[in-house]
Amino acid sequence: MKFIKWFMIAIALLLILSTIIITPFAWIGLIIFLFGIYQMIQHSKGRVTFSKPGWIVVAGFLLSFILAMIFVEPVKETVPKEKKEITHKQEQKEAERLAEEQKKKEEAARLAEEQKKKEEAARLAEEQKKKEEAARLAEEQKKKEEAARLAEEQKKKEEAARLAEEQKKKEEAARLAEEKKEKEEAARLAEEKREQEAVNSVYYKNCDAVRSAGAAPVYEGQPGYSKHLDRDGDGIGCDK
Repeated sequence: MKFIKWFMIAIALLLILSTIIITPFAWIGLIIFLFGIYQMIQHSKGRVTFSKPGWIVVAGFLLSFILAMIFVEPVKETVPKEKKEITHKQEQKEAERLAEEQKKKEEAARLAEEQKKKEEAARLAEEQKKKEEAARLAEEQKKKEEAARLAEEQKKKEEAARLAEEQKKKEEAARLAEEKKEKEEAARLAEEKREQEAVNSVYYKNCDAVRSAGAAPVYEGQPGYSKHLDRDGDGIGCDK
């Protein structure tokens, strides 16, 4: 236990000595601290001057730190002018360095923003290009469909014209056939009429007249044929 106590006193002494570096007024606390240690030694030998010398040690320790805190500013003011100038230059260089770094950061941010804008512009241009390409392809597809529709309509018109031409040819052929039939019918009727007139233009009174004319036998339809010459009605006159 005594070892720990003296170990703590040694650490406190080192701390007081460090305060003396900051301000010489801390010597007052060191003297009181050493006086307290002396009283503790005397107390351990039975020579009692103060009943609690440990409080003197604590008071000296605290007084050293209080004086160091009170007089630290005046000590700082005693720093040589050259050191102040060096510190000012260092602060100025540090400020310039920080300003340069800030400037670089702002420049980097500006370049990044410009790059972002360029990329956005390139993206929009690419989208516009794709839209125009899609519109062009749609227009081409529309033209192809329109061309196909017109071709289909033209094909239908040609087919209709062909069918109409075929119908016209059929009707013309039917008309010509009808005319031919009518002509043939007229020719047949004319021939029949002519034959009938020829038949009617020759008249035999009897078979003797036919034989005299050298026309026996006379057949039905031939000139001079008559029912009174064909007694048996077999279409042959004066055959007997």
